Amino acid sequence: MRAWLAFLGAHAAVISQLSTELKDKHDLPLTWYDVLVQLEEAGGSLRMHELAARLLLSRSATTRFVDRLQKAALIHRHPCPEDRRGTFVVLTETGRERLRTAAPDHLDGVKRVFANALSEIQLEVLAEALEKLAIDHRSPADPC
Repeated sequence: MRAWLAFLGAHAAVISQLSTELKDKHDLPLTWYDVLVQLEEAGGSLRMHELAARLLLSRSATTRFVDRLQKAALIHRHPCPEDRRGTFVVLTETGRERLRTAAPDHLDGVKRVFANALSEIQLEVLAEALEKLAIDHRSPADPC
């Protein structure tokens, strides 16, 4: 339980600080930043269900979330030509620019708040442990 509680406490503290910094410096919630990163890493677009899986959200929660980002002109949606029930979420130029502007400060924050607090050995051990947990408990429907 000690490790579990320490993990939860550390996660909450680090996320809270990084979220506050991103919101204060760039008026960009950390959750929105995550969507922009996921889309950028996927080449600029993902199907709605793929984005939901990457964000660890339900499809309905993702739909409501995407609505807010679309109103802010950071993403747009368009129907999948092969499957009319499917929808692509696409990063807009505005979204790409907001990501480009915020990324250096956010990455600096991750380094300052998270990485610099641990030794190289601690970071390696932590990465290996968390990767193992992710692999061991990944959903069978999620091959990545």
